[in-house]
Amino acid sequence: MTPLARLLPVIVLLGEVLFFHRRVLFSPEWTVPWDFRDYHLPLAAFMARNLASGELPLWDPYTYCGVPFYANIQTQFGYPPLWIALVISSLAGGSRLVGILEWYLALHVFLAGALAYWLLRHCNLGWPGALYGATIYQLGGYFASQLQHVGAITAAAWLPLAWLAIFRLARQLSWRWVGALALALAMSPTAGFPAVTIVVWTSTLWLGLLLAALKPGRPRILLLVSMSATLALLMSAVQLLPALEASGYSTAYDRGQFAGTGGGVPLLGLVSLLVPGHHHIFDLNRYQLPWNPTFLYLYCGLPAPFLALVAVRWWRSPYRAPLIAATLLALAWMLGENTPLGRAVFLALPVRLRSPLYAEFAMAAFQMGLSALAAGGAQGLLGRRAWLAVLLAALAAADLTLAGSNRIMNTFTVADDPAVTSEQFEGSRETLEQVRALVNQTLPPARLEAYRDSMRWANSAPMTGIPTASGNDPLAPARILAVRRLFGKGRPWMRYWELDDLDSPLPDLLNVRYLVSWAPSKQAVVQHPKWRRVADLPGHQVYENSGVLPRFFLVGRVRSARNAQQALSLLGSAGFNPRREAIVETNAPVNSEERATGTVRVLTYSPRKVILEAQASGPAFLVSSETYYPGWRAWIDGRRAELVLTNAAFRGLLLPAGRHIIRMDFQPTIFWFGLGLSLAGWVLLAMALRRDGARGEGVTPARFPQSEQPGTG
Repeated sequence: MTPLARLLPVIVLLGEVLFFHRRVLFSPEWTVPWDFRDYHLPLAAFMARNLASGELPLWDPYTYCGVPFYANIQTQFGYPPLWIALVISSLAGGSRLVGILEWYLALHVFLAGALAYWLLRHCNLGWPGALYGATIYQLGGYFASQLQHVGAITAAAWLPLAWLAIFRLARQLSWRWVGALALALAMSPTAGFPAVTIVVWTSTLWLGLLLAALKPGRPRILLLVSMSATLALLMSAVQLLPALEASGYSTAYDRGQFAGTGGGVPLLGLVSLLVPGHHHIFDLNRYQLPWNPTFLYLYCGLPAPFLALVAVRWWRSPYRAPLIAATLLALAWMLGENTPLGRAVFLALPVRLRSPLYAEFAMAAFQMGLSALAAGGAQGLLGRRAWLAVLLAALAAADLTLAGSNRIMNTFTVADDPAVTSEQFEGSRETLEQVRALVNQTLPPARLEAYRDSMRWANSAPMTGIPTASGNDPLAPARILAVRRLFGKGRPWMRYWELDDLDSPLPDLLNVRYLVSWAPSKQAVVQHPKWRRVADLPGHQVYENSGVLPRFFLVGRVRSARNAQQALSLLGSAGFNPRREAIVETNAPVNSEERATGTVRVLTYSPRKVILEAQASGPAFLVSSETYYPGWRAWIDGRRAELVLTNAAFRGLLLPAGRHIIRMDFQPTIFWFGLGLSLAGWVLLAMALRRDGARGEGVTPARFPQSEQPGTG
């Protein structure tokens, strides 16, 4: 084949993706729905804003009274392709971020298809059959239904490369393919969706074990996989180490206590293998089933399941058996609690291991396996009649586009729900501008809470720059949520607890100066002497807290608590007065006698640096409503000072009498350590690729029968 002929199938795959997502990519009136706008866009906007100002986005001061942004794995902080997209957005002026992220998603879908094509070419398939299988993978149920989950899409895009590298290593020892496997395994966790990362790693290891068992002389593949996995962990350390640290301080493991029997695609979802629009899953006004409809769309084209069965008998390939086993494993995993085995396995796991497991996302591996088997079945049935396979691929693209393109699960009109951007809140520029003007009257900006209003005030805080003591994130700080439960309402397994008790002094302590509420009429929603209405906005009312405390202030009394439970008990007690006292958890002896008070002035406030000027007539205690977290350090007049865990979740500091300059910096050692390991991993990857490039592709080919040599046909 000429170079152009080799490239033509890949060009076709790109054209399929562009046409499938044509509305989202080529019209500003359409976008990706749900989590894409309400969760991922604010995180990307925060990163882009920091990049434009030359700052590393390590700390988010707008959510949950401050959180370690870099440690949240769903930010994709350690994922190189996202940084490329953000640089492009910055060069474009920053106003096209939504469109660039939409292309970022679509190009990952294309990457999945291109890598699947490469995988299938290796599996003894001619280019027409490989084109058919790759079309199924990139346009089929998984990528069509999960587009809102940025991490789930980007992580699954690397699955075919991981499988291909396993197959190549089964044939021959090659440092290049050790590196390729390491790259795929490293990209999946940094892509930011642990459930899919587990699918990629587990299915790849499963294939390695099968190949080692099925062919004599291949046990070395397990050693090569171990080498690749170790290199992958090094390459992704900049993301994994901070995420592991953050999970220990967060509610990340709480889901395991409330996850029931594990979830999974219901058996009814298998109907969609033949009937894509069953039970009105494309029309939410008519949809009546209790499950998430996006997990009820597995369609890969009507012929695909039948051709996969044909492959079991007629496809001659040394990889047929491993692919069948991998597909069956993915199917059982995907069904989860809906099979006795899946339910038993899930319940046997430790609670902490249950948390990141979402069985539904094994759809990615199931679809990859089904696509490969269907392509193999097509070749086994059609033989070398390439024109029939090309026709089949064209019909599959048309069928899958007709069935899944421009559906509610991947395409949404902005006019129906304008959501939030950097310029407007749910379609209103006036609302966002006036709320910004209110909170920015102070340094730092005062915090805002939603009260019987949209959760988007919390979700969008990193993008809008309107601080809140609330949030809605899987890695919500456990202590912050514990404090919020003292005055808020929510459900035990949720990370969003809305302010409910307007009498509580704790919102005062958290610097919540404003409440925003939906305004169905001119009548005040909040009728409370402490909360005064100060603004009427389109669809909303804003109330000011007359009892709000500054972000930093001095108190005269300190009480000691042995642990978080006792600290929370004291905070929630009727006698607690945040204006006069603080609850501290420290091993150092604390004098609970009355101390002097004074004033605090904020000189500098930025995400990673705070400079204060304090004046105290005697020894005093500095209270803040800034989250306590490893990496924050303090200096008093240039000398290191110990930050104290205060009021169950926040930073505090003992001050001597007099005037002092206090500085707090965020310098997370674990980030720099992880970055160093990752750089070392990337250097080792480059060395592995260069070694093969200098010495050839590899040695020790596997002994396949001549009729089964991969890459023929």
